[in-house]
Amino acid sequence: MIMPAFGARGVPAMTRILCILALTGLVAPMVPMATITPTLGLLVFGIMTEVIVGVIIGGTVTFMFGSLALACNLMSNQIGHGAAQLFDPMLKVSHGPIATLASLLAAGIFIGTNQHLVLLINVTDTFHIVPPGSVVNPVGGGRWWIVVFSEMLTASLAMAGPVLALVFVIHCFVAVLTKLAPQMNIFFSLGMIMTMVAGTWMVHLALPHQFEAHHALVSNVIEQVPLVLAEMDVAPR
Repeated sequence: MIMPAFGARGVPAMTRILCILALTGLVAPMVPMATITPTLGLLVFGIMTEVIVGVIIGGTVTFMFGSLALACNLMSNQIGHGAAQLFDPMLKVSHGPIATLASLLAAGIFIGTNQHLVLLINVTDTFHIVPPGSVVNPVGGGRWWIVVFSEMLTASLAMAGPVLALVFVIHCFVAVLTKLAPQMNIFFSLGMIMTMVAGTWMVHLALPHQFEAHHALVSNVIEQVPLVLAEMDVAPR
């Protein structure tokens, strides 16, 4: 499972298996029965279709979910927290402390606002949009991946923008002071302290708004899942 929060590295494998079995038991009675004669070729293509659909849904949601971690990682590196790398169990990579904390809090918001249930409902609807035994063209999903990836980068830069702008202003101020008094080595004695203190303060102010924007982005991607699958070319059964 590559769903945010549930696909975290800290979740035991047995827990994931039990969740998959429980979801299968709930969803299977609502899935339309295939009306084709099963053959080895159709079985292989049917399995490939289900894998493609799952990767498209889970991958795009994970892309957008990681926008907050990317933004916080950019901020961490700029304000001097990049040296303190921590493992992020949500995205299974190492980030700065701010990015790891933001990723864990975003996972809590994802579950607390029932976004995981909305995603599961959309996953259930995919069996009606792409019935079992059908074959899809993955090109449409690939185009959507590109669009979501570009939106993720844009959102990350927008969320990290205030901190990056503040750091730029501080560096310009310190550069002027260094030019006026080059013997004092102001950058290392004053610049780093100002950057860390002011940057951390700005992160403290911006983080609640970043969570709100991140929640809206993830919700928008989840709502677009059925629309994207409907635009993919589905071969008749």
